[in-house]
Amino acid sequence: MNSIEQRIRTGLLIALLAVMSLLALLADYGVNRLSQSFVATRLQHDSDSLIQALYLNTKGAWQLDSQRLATVYQRVQSGHYFQVSTATQTLRSRSLWDQAPLVIALATGQVQIQQQFSGAEHWLIWQQGIELQGRPLTLWVAEDIAPFEQQWRSFAMMMYAVMVLAMILLVLLQRYLLQRSFSQLNAVQQAIRQLQQGEIETLSTQAPREIQPLIYEINHLLERLQQRINRSRTAMGNLAHELNRRLQHLLLLRDTLPESSRPEYDQQLLQIRQLTERELKRARIAGSSHPGCRFRPTHDLPHMLRLLRQIYPHIQLKMNIATEITDELPYDRDDMLELIGNLLDNGCKFGTAQVQLTLSLSHTRFGLVIDDDGNGVSTQHCQQLTERGTRIDESIAGYGLGLSICQMIIDSYHGELQFSSDAEKPGFRVEASLPYSANNAPEVSL
Repeated sequence: MNSIEQRIRTGLLIALLAVMSLLALLADYGVNRLSQSFVATRLQHDSDSLIQALYLNTKGAWQLDSQRLATVYQRVQSGHYFQVSTATQTLRSRSLWDQAPLVIALATGQVQIQQQFSGAEHWLIWQQGIELQGRPLTLWVAEDIAPFEQQWRSFAMMMYAVMVLAMILLVLLQRYLLQRSFSQLNAVQQAIRQLQQGEIETLSTQAPREIQPLIYEINHLLERLQQRINRSRTAMGNLAHELNRRLQHLLLLRDTLPESSRPEYDQQLLQIRQLTERELKRARIAGSSHPGCRFRPTHDLPHMLRLLRQIYPHIQLKMNIATEITDELPYDRDDMLELIGNLLDNGCKFGTAQVQLTLSLSHTRFGLVIDDDGNGVSTQHCQQLTERGTRIDESIAGYGLGLSICQMIIDSYHGELQFSSDAEKPGFRVEASLPYSANNAPEVSL
């Protein structure tokens, strides 16, 4: 879809073209009508002068008093012509020279106005039927309007040039005004970028009135999302603490059980304690949520590593970040902290003394590798863990805790998650790979 600015600009340009074309047509039509009306009025006055110049001689023939005729009718092809016709007689101006216009006899009082081309001249003709001294006459008066039309064409060319210049100036003006108006959206775009980077929590409402409702709705959604995430994590932490209290009570009740039932009872209590500890660690590792914030490894991971070192003081936790990773990555911050936090928590929990996190970046993939020096798992279990579509068993050698969540995050980004363990040396490796694009964020399945 074209941008709003482009559509407005195109619409205004079409409107300008339509208005200018309509004005040009109206100007041409109006000038032609005015010029013809002016000439026709003048021809009518000339016909009145001809009527006054007509008289009957002693022989009963019509003659014209040359003293009452304008001299323009005496010059050959002067552009002003007349002819007086009766049933038996025709009087013509000298300006007609050898031209003999066709004059149709008109009834008394009948008037006709018409146009006719004669060589290079364009005549506007006034014909009128009259009765003078009881005898019917037809007056034919014409004027060449080609000079008027030539002057109009010269003026029209100047007018069209001015209209084109005016239209260009208007287009440039409206482009400037549109760019100036839409430039106010740059502040909103910058605010959204800051929101993604976690620098601000809400968008400023100091924006054009047209987009204020959109900003209000975005802020409202962010607030609701933040509230839901906080409620969820608070409820998770409260639940874990309540479970701890119940576990303490169950431990006190252990002594009242028969000796034969205690091993199974202890096993169930151990699994409940592991689940409770996992949820408490997840809540501590994730920290505060920033919906929509992009992942910045050099900024977000050190805090997580400090917490894990406090939880597992016996583990030497190292992190290697590729030199190419200098800025934010196009992934959701909470998703990445959830993914890396769970994987590191498993590595620290089942590692012996050392866990290492390695982040790498290529043109098409973002990869992370977590190595620990624990006992690892068998090759068969690794194959089950990496088998596509198989539900990750959270009981396999203890490494399943939190891996189902990791697999869901990886799948949402259309990535890959692999597990490997070498039988000849201790340790377990988790490799995750996500699609990467320097320009656009990867598509996430909802």
